[in-house]
Amino acid sequence: MTDVFRFIRDDEVLGWTVDPYFAYLASIEHRLDPALYAFVSDVDRYNLTSRKSLHDAWLRKLSLMPVDMHARASPMRLELEFLGPYHDRIFRLYYDDVLAYGLNQQLRTHHRNQDLLMHEFRLDEQGELLEHMFEFDDGLYLKVACQAMSFEEVMLEVEADDADRSD
Repeated sequence: MTDVFRFIRDDEVLGWTVDPYFAYLASIEHRLDPALYAFVSDVDRYNLTSRKSLHDAWLRKLSLMPVDMHARASPMRLELEFLGPYHDRIFRLYYDDVLAYGLNQQLRTHHRNQDLLMHEFRLDEQGELLEHMFEFDDGLYLKVACQAMSFEEVMLEVEADDADRSD
């Protein structure tokens, strides 16, 4: 999974460059559900210091299952769950009617949590499917291609010391 991202670049000097990505998202806004567009185009979801960011979130769960466990042929649903970077919220991402997914994991030499470095949402090359790409700090790359995507953000109880940090 080389060149995971089409619009986001990791520059050695500048760090993550996302301006072309947000321009791309604006160009496909009319193709997306308003709630999904609001989520994927929210700059704070990519900001390296925001509580709402997925950057540095820990992957806690990845599950793939048929929507109807008893049907011979059933659309697949993939769910990802992340613990937010400040451990004050859970992000759940739901991908419905999954038509393709891919995992590429380098040999892990440790057992620590997998930190998300960056993610990119886009339409596939034909402009028909939703794609969500992820790059993690330990060499894991994840790609999901689906017909629909949704998300939820669940706030957790936080310690008094953590409550003093601002977004």
